Amino acid sequence: MGRSSIIYVIGLTLIVGLVLNNITHNSLGSMDTYTEYYGSTRVHNIAVSGANVGSSLLLNYSVFPSNFGVDFFGGHDSIIYMANTPQTDWVTIRSVSQVDMMITSTMEPEKIGLPFRDTVEGVFKHVLFAKFSWFTEQEKNGYLNPDGTHGPYYGASDWKITGDSVYGPAHTNGAFNIDGTPFFNQKATSGSPPNKGPTYAPNWPGIDYPVHKDRPTTTNLQANLTSAATLGGGYFDETSGNNDVALTFSNDQVRVQIPPNGSVRDTTMAISALASNGVIVVNNADVRIKGTYQGQITVAAFGGAGAATNKGNVWIDGDVVGKTDPSVNPASTDMMGIIAGRMAYITEDDTRGPSSVVNIDAAVYCQNGELTAQNFWTIPVSGRVNLYGGVTQSTAGSLGLFNPGPPLTFLNGYSYSIHNDPRFETVQPPHFPTSSSYEMVSWWEN
Repeated sequence: MGRSSIIYVIGLTLIVGLVLNNITHNSLGSMDTYTEYYGSTRVHNIAVSGANVGSSLLLNYSVFPSNFGVDFFGGHDSIIYMANTPQTDWVTIRSVSQVDMMITSTMEPEKIGLPFRDTVEGVFKHVLFAKFSWFTEQEKNGYLNPDGTHGPYYGASDWKITGDSVYGPAHTNGAFNIDGTPFFNQKATSGSPPNKGPTYAPNWPGIDYPVHKDRPTTTNLQANLTSAATLGGGYFDETSGNNDVALTFSNDQVRVQIPPNGSVRDTTMAISALASNGVIVVNNADVRIKGTYQGQITVAAFGGAGAATNKGNVWIDGDVVGKTDPSVNPASTDMMGIIAGRMAYITEDDTRGPSSVVNIDAAVYCQNGELTAQNFWTIPVSGRVNLYGGVTQSTAGSLGLFNPGPPLTFLNGYSYSIHNDPRFETVQPPHFPTSSSYEMVSWWEN
């Protein structure tokens, strides 16, 4: 009987000891779990907060922000700006946080004494103007004649109405004027809320405002493109000659005529021989373009003083299309940028009628003017303009006049269809302008 009691006491002692050891283990484990959860959550919140602050400084900067560190919420955060990563005109923001709260138990020896750390990264890039189907500084007509006088509708508001459509990003630094049911397949952005007509009912995913996107100054734009053209492109300085330049593309060849009748120069050469980097700039003159191009090309025209005051226009004399149609084959490597310091005119052509089509595969950029049709208010109904790319302009160019009806009736000029080129979301023609403003590409949290 005594032996049984001893065995019973020993067994009970062992059981109680195991239970107490398990309780101790669970208590320590629970404390470790709580400490790890609290520490990791705290350090992550610090990293996210720092990344948001750093992103706000980048998106709204007047001077590019510098790296900085800050202590808050019981921890420290370092915000680091890595320019030109992962590529030119991109910036990566890295927010690295640390909390010196530590695990002190022996349950996970490898973590003892280590502070909590976390990293959040955001990738941003300059806004690519080529990506916009429609971009204006203000939604008003700004037609200027080649002699500098105003067109009859100068200053009139441009309205998006029933029947109008924009496929791709649409933005104005002013306010859209909207009546009826115009179609936008993407959310629009603007500097101010839209002005609403009496039957305002746009067919769109919505609009964000206030949103402002800065464009480069004329001086910087001209200097950057002129530098590129003189260092490996085609450069035509017509300060003394005062002659316009005509470029007719034929696949990988281009015919150069100065002036457009070729009386001074009339030569045909490989595009790569004229401009190895794809940039062609005409200063103090206009440029006239047409044809089928191959490769990546940017054609620009700028005016000057004196006789060149009203120069810097691009005249689109006919179809301007890629050899491999980007609307059919998105893998096409053919792309063109058309840059006008002033106006981009679709040249008046009396041979065009209601069934005519003008095809343009390009991103069009007008620094101080707009894409328009020459004398759009007097020319006969001339068919349709298909623009596969987009237009960025100072004012809202008109291509024709119509009676809104019902039924809607075209009176003069062109109707138009604008479809963005999806390739321009990430790439664009050589040296095509970008905004100093940034937009977010990706966001990563550990």
